[in-house]
Amino acid sequence: MADVGFDSDKHAQTRNDMKRGGESLGDSSEALGRLIDAQDPAYWSDEAGFQAMRTAIIACMKTESRLIGQQKIRFKKFDGDVEQAAKVFEAAETANADELAAILAGLDQGQAGSGQLNTPAPTPIGSSGSTASGGAGASTSASGSSASGSGTSGSAVSGSGPTQNAPSAI
Repeated sequence: MADVGFDSDKHAQTRNDMKRGGESLGDSSEALGRLIDAQDPAYWSDEAGFQAMRTAIIACMKTESRLIGQQKIRFKKFDGDVEQAAKVFEAAETANADELAAILAGLDQGQAGSGQLNTPAPTPIGSSGSTASGGAGASTSASGSSASGSGTSGSAVSGSGPTQNAPSAI
């Protein structure tokens, strides 16, 4: 999975950059339109070579104006996509912060209780029953040390395989 980060402050600083870029493209397109309109035949010689050059310049500027107009449309779409992504990231940041707060509150409530957390002892991988140390409900103190002390069942037969810790109740 890609590591994606979002900095709300940096986004706020650059929020209008795309809008300004699109406006600049619009200004360029308008300037090209004025240049095209300024290509009055009266300013050009009647010779065929000059008229051909005038026609080619006008065609080139019209093509450029059309391309800039299309780019401006892409800028607006991209800016909208960026804004939408920013809203999604901000919502994810808020949801993650809320989830972390709920987890921490749950941890605080669990530790404020009896001081003892009841967690099941590790079970051997592939085993669905009780552990060799006598059951799946061995008590673990708040400090995290298990009743058997080593993370493996206390009376396990050598070569019985690794143990799997049960998921946390949090």
